Amino acid sequence: MKTRRVRGFTLIEMMVVVFILAVGLTSVSALFIAGLVSGRKAERINAATNAVQQQLERLRSAGFSGCSVDPDIFQSADGYSIVQQNDDGTGRVGFGVPELPNGQGTIDIAFYDAGSGTYPNLKDITISVAWTGGKPTGGTTVFQTLIANRP
Repeated sequence: MKTRRVRGFTLIEMMVVVFILAVGLTSVSALFIAGLVSGRKAERINAATNAVQQQLERLRSAGFSGCSVDPDIFQSADGYSIVQQNDDGTGRVGFGVPELPNGQGTIDIAFYDAGSGTYPNLKDITISVAWTGGKPTGGTTVFQTLIANRP
């Protein structure tokens, strides 16, 4: 009688294939997770940038005289809180950013200081928004502009 040889894979060959597949799938899943984190970070940066731009446009449309830390301009009913108010109308105002986890914004209003002196007809506005979300998705966005008193 003739013996018939059975052809197939050995156990060692199967273990090598399973190992290669496991390494490949682990790499793909790590890329998928990195893509999700990157997407979430981009969404949060976009929301923070929109919040800062909204505040900048509000101040630009108010003009030089409207860029003053004053309870009549930054009303608490609109979500603002005056953190620091100086006699000359400068200071700091806080506001919430509900689109972001623990999102908090600040508006700093000061007269422009160029080192050679302070310019009373030029205000330096800095608006920042910070949020939490762990190291990969937390962050801060800061914009700065100058608003002039045009005669």
